[in-house]
Amino acid sequence: MGADHTAGYTIAPEILGVSGKQDPLSPEGKAALSRGFQSATAFIDTSGHCLFIAFAILDIASGFEGMVDECNGVLGTNWTGDDVGALGASILKKERAFNQAAGLGNEADRIPEFMKITPLPPHNQVFDVPDSALDSVFAEL
Repeated sequence: MGADHTAGYTIAPEILGVSGKQDPLSPEGKAALSRGFQSATAFIDTSGHCLFIAFAILDIASGFEGMVDECNGVLGTNWTGDDVGALGASILKKERAFNQAAGLGNEADRIPEFMKITPLPPHNQVFDVPDSALDSVFAEL
């Protein structure tokens, strides 16, 4: 689908402190963070919920449990919280397989070169996430 600011919305922990506070200027741990948020987002999208519930379900345990219970009640499933992550990862794997079959590989996950060398105000940072970390987001699903 191309770039999507709602897929793996890591601004939640980086800026708002939702589901724990992360340093927005450090590449450390961002692959795992992105993978987890993308899996959760894939589940939320597939369940028919609006992504805005993420703030409540990722930061309030009873909100998350309530969403899983709601899905179970409507769909007749017996999902647990662990199933949510696994289902989201399964969705991402299918999306990735579709993209690969369409000829889109890891090179499609790269940003323009200038973003790696031209500092962006106000923090004068460049994109410094290694390609290996980008590749691990989907390789470790």
